[in-house]
Amino acid sequence: MTLLRLTCLVALTFCASFAQAQSTFVQAQSTFVQAQSTTPMELSALLASQAAAEALISCERLGHKVSVTVLDRNGLTRAVLKHENATPHTLDSSRGKAYTIVTLGPIFNEDLQSALVAQLAANPAAAALASVPGILLLPGAVLIRSGGEVIGSIGVSGSPSGLVDEGCAKAGLKKIGRG
Repeated sequence: MTLLRLTCLVALTFCASFAQAQSTFVQAQSTFVQAQSTTPMELSALLASQAAAEALISCERLGHKVSVTVLDRNGLTRAVLKHENATPHTLDSSRGKAYTIVTLGPIFNEDLQSALVAQLAANPAAAALASVPGILLLPGAVLIRSGGEVIGSIGVSGSPSGLVDEGCAKAGLKKIGRG
């Protein structure tokens, strides 16, 4: 083989290897971008606080003094607000509602606590769930989703009706662009 042919062969081999490496890089980059776009966002303290504040304000506009608890997908507290005149039990109740929907909502395919409670009421065997620590089977909470995945929940307690509480939770959800 002449030196010119050997040099051309090496150059072609290098170009082919480079093109293959570049193609692999572009595919990996595309996969990474797709993974990023489908990864649900995390529930930041700021987002949770905004949702809680809007839920509290929404209920206050209706004349109700409530407590609001926002949990992350693992049931950990991200924000809590209590109206200065809300009764003491509302703190525990708002957390119980938020915990129930973030725990059981995905299992039963429900985003609203009222729908979850109705579904469970129709199933006599589900009554045992009421004995699970932290579960409160009363309306008044909503799931927070991002990219179709659950990232948290908002629970409200203190109005005369769980459905009113749930409406205030929905207002919090809407405030952060999830409702």
